[in-house]
Amino acid sequence: MKIVILADSIDNQNAGVHFFTKNLILALLKIDPKNEYIFIHQRKNSFFRGLKHHIISIKKFPGAQSFRRFFLIPRLAEKLKADIVIEPCHIGPLNISSPTKRVTIIHDLTPILFPKLHIFRSSIIHKLLLGRVLKKTDLILTPSDQTAKDIRKIYNPQAPIKVISAGIPDPTPTKRNSPFPQPYILYLGTIEPRKNLMPLIESFVELKKELQIPHKLVLAGGLGWHYKNILQKAAKNPNIILPGYIEEQDKPSLYANADFFVYPSIYEGFGLPPLEAMSYGIPVISSTGGSLKDVLGDNALLFDPKDKKTLKSHMENLINNPRLKKDLAQKGHDHVKQYTWEKTAKRVIEAIEKI
Repeated sequence: MKIVILADSIDNQNAGVHFFTKNLILALLKIDPKNEYIFIHQRKNSFFRGLKHHIISIKKFPGAQSFRRFFLIPRLAEKLKADIVIEPCHIGPLNISSPTKRVTIIHDLTPILFPKLHIFRSSIIHKLLLGRVLKKTDLILTPSDQTAKDIRKIYNPQAPIKVISAGIPDPTPTKRNSPFPQPYILYLGTIEPRKNLMPLIESFVELKKELQIPHKLVLAGGLGWHYKNILQKAAKNPNIILPGYIEEQDKPSLYANADFFVYPSIYEGFGLPPLEAMSYGIPVISSTGGSLKDVLGDNALLFDPKDKKTLKSHMENLINNPRLKKDLAQKGHDHVKQYTWEKTAKRVIEAIEKI
């Protein structure tokens, strides 16, 4: 088969969809020599060196993005005689003629379910186009049962939905010194309202005051949107560290030296960061938002994202109970062994072959 992957997220993102697309591509190329892979993206990028790829840049005129998405990409896919076109980022592929099969990956429906937690443009695009996309697609891939349920409930598409979890990279051995004063509590993810960081900050400040815990709180990650209130709240306490976006090569040391990891997100379609933390043997506290309860199970200390009291209690328990911390870290480390990118890629290929 000739499989075209729309890989814009490799060029223009640094968050979850970027890492999903990048790692899926690498795994597909590693395990699947029989199919031909071609990539369409926006700009020059060393990631695609040596690979079959085509750049369709976005011109600077009104409606340029829509023209590219609805006309230029379908025209190129037809010219390439693609058997399959995969869109890893929700909106697409559109206007692609038969016999080419269309595969759409839906990571979550937060722009639909929680529009106030997304930029206005993203919510509007999803409301206007996602229903149309799902009517025209031949296969829907999603990383969790929760997102599959959401898709069926809201759109009831005719195309089959296949749940294929994301993979977790093998932990990179590290002997580097801790990047921050220890002990520290770690959050890693985008800094924005959907990640529900206010209760984490408040719980940390209260524990610092009430119990004089020695910890710092590291809120690591790039800025999303509506982040000013979070930054202002964090800046009031000298024990809260905001290092900004973390490069891939710096993540191992950051994870490996953390005392424990907290992920208080309101809603996730899957949730890579807590699984990555587990892979480094770090105990995890996580909300139950979206798919997190299903993905993490009893291998993390869980709390309702609106329940700050339980979050604070979990943090106190991990700080004061070394045995609990050790046992939870071991459970999490064993749990993540089932999530590999090779397994993800294999299941994607199997799903595509069925259509």
